[in-house]
Amino acid sequence: MAARVISVNSPVSDVLVVGDCALYREALTSALLSNGMSCIRTAWDLSSLMDALEGPAPQVILLDTVVGRAETYLRAIGHLSPGVPVIAVATPDDDPDLIFACAKAGVAAYHLRIESLADLLGLIHVAAQGGTRCPPHIAATLLRRIPAVADPRRSATRDSGLTTREIQVLHMLELGRSNQQIALELSIAVHTVKNHVHNLLTKLGVNTRAEAAAAFHRPRTYDEDDRRSSSRSSQSWLR
Repeated sequence: MAARVISVNSPVSDVLVVGDCALYREALTSALLSNGMSCIRTAWDLSSLMDALEGPAPQVILLDTVVGRAETYLRAIGHLSPGVPVIAVATPDDDPDLIFACAKAGVAAYHLRIESLADLLGLIHVAAQGGTRCPPHIAATLLRRIPAVADPRRSATRDSGLTTREIQVLHMLELGRSNQQIALELSIAVHTVKNHVHNLLTKLGVNTRAEAAAAFHRPRTYDEDDRRSSSRSSQSWLR
């Protein structure tokens, strides 16, 4: 991997490599140095990442998405070095949650597992110049997430593990229906309605029917969760 791949005539010289595998960091550092980049910083956990981001910001950050806390690292980078382009390296194309988390964090480019060092070098220069790159099937994965983002109620009920029947009951709670009215409309027994209400309250983490209806009408968003976490700790992303 350290073998010279292409001649680099770019001003890119300062790159931060983030990954918890020592062999990965050493091999990639050697490859980047062999291709004209003179200042390669490395980080392997949050503590070393914070140290690496002290002082002048790097031109580009390469984050190995295989690390177990990639989303936490992305939040930390956004907090400590906003505006520095991040390339998600070795992105798995079968992990839509990670792909979406990278997009939400504003990564500049995705480098796939099937792509080469030459591809990565090209991405580094693109990102350093303010460009972006998203492979077609990664873009397709993101497009499939748009309905859930556009209708957060669908995502909230799905992520809470509600059954189809519980979602129907939740709709009716939002409309202010009583247990008897719900039972009549769904052609089920009142005690069955009560069981559904109990189950959905538990799954949504609320105590009353009104809270359940409110949770469906205006579910928590990622930003609200972040603000709530921030109020508990000024550096909640460290956990």
